[in-house]
Amino acid sequence: MSTKDYIELVELALWIISIISVTVLGYVHFKEKQQIYFIQLARQLMIDYVYFYDKELISNEKKLNNVVRAVVTSLEKKGFVVSENDVKNIIAGIEKIVTDLRLKQINS
Repeated sequence: MSTKDYIELVELALWIISIISVTVLGYVHFKEKQQIYFIQLARQLMIDYVYFYDKELISNEKKLNNVVRAVVTSLEKKGFVVSENDVKNIIAGIEKIVTDLRLKQINS
């Protein structure tokens, strides 16, 4: 093999590495966008359902579970897989939204 063949072989290897790198980076970027969309969608669903149930949500465990179930069902219909940790985060998010709603009502 001549020097030209080695140069072409190195160019081919670099080209393959660059194609693989672009594919991996694109996949990572897509996953990040999907996670951001999941967070935004979950937050909006929580706000919508909290305003729907509004009164005495946190004190009534059944209503809180209905909101959590509705949010999880909506996310699963959108194609997301919801884990137990996500459910705990949804409950915490609902409690925060209810607290913000109460403060907003008091200040109005």
